[in-house]
Amino acid sequence: MSARGVVVIPAYNEEQGLPTFIPRLAEFLSGQRASTGVDFSILLVDDGSVDRTTVAMAQLAADHAAHPVTVDWISLSRNFGHQAAIMAGMTKAAPSADFVITMDADGEHPFTLVPELVARWREGAPIVHTARRPDRRLAWTKRVASSSFYWLLSRLSGLAVASGMADYKLWDGDLLRQVAASLPNCGSTRAFASWLVPLAPVVAYDQNVVEGRMSRFTSRKMWSMAASAIVRYSDLPLRFSMMVGVAALLAAAALTVFVVWAALTGRTVAGWASTLLVIAIFGALQSLAIGILSEYILRNLFRHTLPKFVVRRRLDAPGAPGAHSSRGSSAEESGESADSGGSKESGAAAGPPTDALGL
Repeated sequence: MSARGVVVIPAYNEEQGLPTFIPRLAEFLSGQRASTGVDFSILLVDDGSVDRTTVAMAQLAADHAAHPVTVDWISLSRNFGHQAAIMAGMTKAAPSADFVITMDADGEHPFTLVPELVARWREGAPIVHTARRPDRRLAWTKRVASSSFYWLLSRLSGLAVASGMADYKLWDGDLLRQVAASLPNCGSTRAFASWLVPLAPVVAYDQNVVEGRMSRFTSRKMWSMAASAIVRYSDLPLRFSMMVGVAALLAAAALTVFVVWAALTGRTVAGWASTLLVIAIFGALQSLAIGILSEYILRNLFRHTLPKFVVRRRLDAPGAPGAHSSRGSSAEESGESADSGGSKESGAAAGPPTDALGL
């Protein structure tokens, strides 16, 4: 039995590009059906475009109604942003898809990588990343800003985010169904994917720069995404306040010794010792209290909406009861799936679990 793969493409003001890009993509995917064993379809997500993007999407859906690769589309009520559009498409596709591939509508993500992504998925990878090698035609400032973005994101968040690892990814359908409740609060699908499966394979490719096209992923959006991922997945900022509180308390203790010595030896003016001690001690206690509060926030609220654990299980064989119909490899199950209406198929998958990843 063929697997079902859905290619999710968010689009904003793409009335000019979609009529050219989508037919090429559909023809390529149609030609890969036999070699990959996958029935592909395309899901377009209009992110509140102000031009005639929805008209173009409707026309593409009509033109491909009888095509081996069908085109469906949804339109958001306003411009919620690129990441929100990706999440909307993944949520829409996940219930019936064996896997979902996300890519941009600008043509810079080479769809010729799809067979390799599917091959890695069949080998058992629940997520397959791609990482672009930057085109030398890009301005050096853009290349430096991009590499700095990924370096900072990786170092401060603790996630295995390689340089150039964007939103061109393959997501296993079972995995998406289990983490569906966490998607709206994940902040960034890039960081969320790296958090879910830290050792997921990465397929590199050369960036395809479309001549005359201005990137909408501005520096402001880049650093805003980095800040969101760092705050969402790193405990360093919260732990820093605790470290500052402890350091301030030790400094206040040392200062107390000095103030007492100065007061006893007559090296102070009236009121100096008491004022300095009150400021130092209460300032240190405030910093420590903020640190303790941060620990409570970290443990009780910080990752409350994320899956508590991920279980990786090896299925016995394709077609086994509850097994993945066409892959016969691995599936992911989140700790909150039983309570959040997750996929029952994954939870009842046959075969003994081979390992568990506590995240």
